[in-house]
Amino acid sequence: MTEHEQVHPTPEEVGAYYDLMGPFYATLWGDNIHVGYWTGPDDTSSNVEAQDRLTDLLISKVGLTPGQTLLDVGCGVGRPAVRLSQQTGAAVVGITVSADQVARATALAERSGVADRVRFQRADAMALPFNDASFDAVWAFESLLHMPDRAHVLREVWRVLRPGGRFILTDVTEERSLSAEQRALLYGSFLLRSLETIERYPMLVTATGFIVDDVIDISAQTKRTLQYVSDALTEKRETIRTLYGAELLATLEQVWPILATIQRDYLGYIVLAAHKPLSSAL
Repeated sequence: MTEHEQVHPTPEEVGAYYDLMGPFYATLWGDNIHVGYWTGPDDTSSNVEAQDRLTDLLISKVGLTPGQTLLDVGCGVGRPAVRLSQQTGAAVVGITVSADQVARATALAERSGVADRVRFQRADAMALPFNDASFDAVWAFESLLHMPDRAHVLREVWRVLRPGGRFILTDVTEERSLSAEQRALLYGSFLLRSLETIERYPMLVTATGFIVDDVIDISAQTKRTLQYVSDALTEKRETIRTLYGAELLATLEQVWPILATIQRDYLGYIVLAAHKPLSSAL
């Protein structure tokens, strides 16, 4: 099977996937559905600590203050948005195609005491339901790899971002060429649409009109993530069995170590910071 022969998931199918797998991610990943950032081989941080470290890196890059508003494209279950608001006082609007994620994220914002300035809604990044120049900043945590058309989403981000506004993204990249079988397993397991390379990503962003300020390759710092999840699956297998049944548990136990090896040997990770020029015409 080649990449072009694969069945590409629709936004609705991605939303249904996260609705179904919400308890799985909650059990093994917690309130973050993104990779962790470990500082080196001797870093003994937990997965949650490493995930929060990556969030803090993005918070420092986006540089928001009270009274400003961030759009979180592909907000997951809300922990990065809540953390940003707690640390900066800024407001956040998070969007996702998953109803389960909206519910979990909304509950987290309420428990965390930031529901007055952090809200979540179901929306498709291919057609953002916001007016032009509505946001001071936009970020996307590992969400563009699900999108049917990255360039179209970037144009939507450009449209809703105010001139001078900042755009920060993180994404998994294809560091070494995947075989057809590896690509099919990876794309099928996570309902991916595409992977970019670190080299091509800045050109994709600048083609929309953004000025790229920084590109950080943190591939080496993130490669533990899927191995961590594989280990957590072993520790919490009875919980997963209760949630999903023995058959799916057996499939997960077979697949996740393979996915961990693919991440370690073939995948990279990028943090890219850009901004919309002040002179941009909407």
